[in-house]
Amino acid sequence: MKAELPVSEAADFAAQLRVIHEGDAWHGPALRDLLSGLSPAQAASRPFSQAHSIWELVLHLAAWEKVFRRRLAGAALHEPEEGDFPPIANFTPAAWQAALAHLENVHEELQRAVAALPESALEQIVPGRPYTVRFMLQSAVRHHVYHAGQIALLKKAVAPPVAPAL
Repeated sequence: MKAELPVSEAADFAAQLRVIHEGDAWHGPALRDLLSGLSPAQAASRPFSQAHSIWELVLHLAAWEKVFRRRLAGAALHEPEEGDFPPIANFTPAAWQAALAHLENVHEELQRAVAALPESALEQIVPGRPYTVRFMLQSAVRHHVYHAGQIALLKKAVAPPVAPAL
């Protein structure tokens, strides 16, 4: 199946945000696929002492995608209100599912906000920042892909694939 071309650059950014998160990503597994099937213990595990856990990266991604969306709405935010890497308050299965659902929700909100942008908005300066909306959206896509790569590596360390039986 051939993908349809977006009608605008803003629609293209929204489409990129969708595929890198939901599937058919150019860089490897989409983030949703990488997070699928991880237990709370695996998500909270720290196989590398100097690296963040998968769970921490999920909260970080959600916090920043919320910032990107709020900046599109006119808020002059420097960083997430909950912090760059929000703390994990509760290491339960319900809390892990809530973190995943939160990421899904804020990602969908960002994607919808980007898709609704008029083309002229891409050249506007982001409130409180020295760059354009276009630059911020390029950075948002790269941010998502960067952390998806980290999560892919961490997942290999905490949930190695099972070798097929001979």
